[in-house]
Amino acid sequence: MSTEDNEASRGLFRTIFSAEETPNKMPLTVKGPSSADEMDVRFAENFSASGGKFVYCESQDKLVAYLQSLKTENKWNFIYSWEPGLRGFLSALGFVQENDEEFLIDNSDAAASQCFALLADEGVIMLTPDQATHRRLTTFPPHHVIFASKDSLVPNLERGLDNFRGQYFDKLPSLIELNEKRPICKANHARLLDASGSSNVYVFYLDIPAIG
Repeated sequence: MSTEDNEASRGLFRTIFSAEETPNKMPLTVKGPSSADEMDVRFAENFSASGGKFVYCESQDKLVAYLQSLKTENKWNFIYSWEPGLRGFLSALGFVQENDEEFLIDNSDAAASQCFALLADEGVIMLTPDQATHRRLTTFPPHHVIFASKDSLVPNLERGLDNFRGQYFDKLPSLIELNEKRPICKANHARLLDASGSSNVYVFYLDIPAIG
C-alpha cells in the first residue's frame, strides 16, 4: 500500500470523532472484508463493518481526550475495570473507584479492559480467560471499552491461537465477535469460547505499548 493510500485508510477511522472530538460519528460503515495491508487498518475496517466502534489514538493524550468525550456524550458517571493497571488509569480521569465489586458491576455505565489480541482478518477481539469470565456475568454493563495497542495485533485467528497456547496451554480463549453472519466460535467450538455480554464495544487503539 502506498503512503497516500495508507493515510487515506487511516483517515477512515480518525474521523470517528467530530472536530469537537465528540463520538457522534461512530460506528464507521465499511462494505466487505478489508484488503488493507496494515493490520491496524485492516482490523479497524473489519471490526467497524461488524458494528464495533474503533478509535485510533495517536497519543495517550488523545486517548484521554477521546475517552472523556465518550463519557460526556453518553453521560457515563462510572466505568468499572477489574484490572489493577486500568483502575489507576481510570481513577486519574475522574471515574470513581469503590471497593465493593458487586456494587460496581451492577451500577457502572460501562466496563473497561485490555485484551489478549486483535484479529485483523476477522475484525474480532480475543480475550484471556479472566477477561472473558467478567463478560459472561449477567450484570455486565451495556458498554465495553477495550484498550489495545500495537502489540495486540495479529494477522488472523490461527496466529492468535498459536500465541494464546504459548501462554495459557490447555485453556481456551474467548472471542468478542460482532458479525452474526459469520459465527467463528460456532465453527471452531472445540478451540474457542464465545464471550457474551455488552452489545456496544469500543476499541481504543494506541500505537504504543499497552497501558498498565
